Amino acid sequence: MTQAQPNLLELAKQGNAKAIATLMNHQLQPKDITVRGRLRDGCLQVMLKTAHI
Repeated sequence: MTQAQPNLLELAKQGNAKAIATLMNHQLQPKDITVRGRLRDGCLQVMLKTAHI
């Protein structure tokens, strides 16, 4: 029997930076905003990028 992989929301709740960025991208891409996330020294760093100011 294989164990099911956690879904994206569960991974985000566990602090997975890529899962958090993916969920944020899903909401912000219609506004032409791209999100990147990473964990560094125990802190979540989120970078937002857009061509518009």
